[in-house]
Amino acid sequence: MSERSKIRRKEREEKQEKQANHVINWIFGVLIALAVIFAIGTIMMQ
Repeated sequence: MSERSKIRRKEREEKQEKQANHVINWIFGVLIALAVIFAIGTIMMQ
């Protein structure tokens, strides 16, 4: 495997890892927001 393809593969893997972390952060953020909304809704119902 040439050096250029090794470098490109490494860059692609780093980019994919960064994107995956970004998606995971968004998912957790949405879940936390939904939990807060649910908690406020539950308190308001009582």
